[in-house]
Amino acid sequence: QYFPGIYARGESAECPRKPAPDMVFKAMEALGVSRCIYVGDSEVDVLTAKNAGMPCLCVLWGFRDKEDMAAVGGVHFCEQPKQLKEKIEELIHGK
Repeated sequence: QYFPGIYARGESAECPRKPAPDMVFKAMEALGVSRCIYVGDSEVDVLTAKNAGMPCLCVLWGFRDKEDMAAVGGVHFCEQPKQLKEKIEELIHGK
């Protein structure tokens, strides 16, 4: 209703919670994509992306700080929302 075209998925009996990659795979299937970049703000998000075999862009205005996400393997960081598009483009093009 508020965000048409945006897919949202949560934990359910057939879809375990993060860091299991099931929610990511179900979202990708619903959107008809075979590759994506996971954007997250916590250690669990970094681990979910890792379990799904995809890069994670860690945003620093959310739940955890850079050190927490780096401690579990986060390597791509976005400091401000206005940088989000640029950082995603960098990941797409391997920078």
